Amino acid sequence: MPMRSSDASVIVDGQYGRFEGSAHDRVIVDEYRRLGTWAPDLVSLIVTRLFAGRPGTFIDVGANIGLVCVPVVEQSGSRGIAFEPEPMNHSFLSRNVRAHGLETRVECHAYACHSSPGQMELSLSPDNLGDHRLQRTAAEHDGGRHRVRVETRRIDDVLRGRDLPHPIVMKVDAQGSEASVFAGARETLGRVDHLVTEYSPALIVDHGDDAAMFRASVLDFPFGAVLHVLPLPEPLYTSSYVFQQLSWIKDDGSDPGFFDLLFSRTQQLPPPP
Repeated sequence: MPMRSSDASVIVDGQYGRFEGSAHDRVIVDEYRRLGTWAPDLVSLIVTRLFAGRPGTFIDVGANIGLVCVPVVEQSGSRGIAFEPEPMNHSFLSRNVRAHGLETRVECHAYACHSSPGQMELSLSPDNLGDHRLQRTAAEHDGGRHRVRVETRRIDDVLRGRDLPHPIVMKVDAQGSEASVFAGARETLGRVDHLVTEYSPALIVDHGDDAAMFRASVLDFPFGAVLHVLPLPEPLYTSSYVFQQLSWIKDDGSDPGFFDLLFSRTQQLPPPP
């Protein structure tokens, strides 16, 4: 899989085609270069089980350079709404969307989703460009990371009144600000059919929220599962049972455990092809 360098960027070929990303990223871009893929189980789940051959709407909060959004939209035929606040990542995301000929199907928004509109600091990881963290206040333990001010918007304000074809699948990977994302997306969550989100009480507490706030936001989805640890349950568990499975992770932020979770309004997902 060839890689070409240009200034601070690299172009890498893999399973999802050619993508441009930061030459400094030692996680997402480097894994795509080495393995030729990124999050294949997640992409497959969204395309084959959640969209299941029906084009709909994919809302990607924390889209990074598009290594989930682009293949999901390409393979499912859906429309995409991608949010990525970090300026360099957003630039790569927009260029990758154009390079794949998806500019009429994927809209790229350069702001962070949160509970209210305004501006906040984004603490930047120097070598993992998927680990930038939105901060209400300057953290004393962020390792002296560089910070940039980014615009925040409520998802409800962005999508209110929009005609969003079903099924609507929403992915949220916001490095601890998920509960605040949900607080600004109550109307939208009521329209979403399937939600995939990261759950990390330690990062949630670090952001200034709490795990109970996260749980309350997603329990309107009656069914769910922990992803990528055991085979997907068929049918899905109840959402309350999912959190019982994870009750060993302390709410006080002292445990670094984190998981990807699926929540759905459907207990029995369409069978795999």
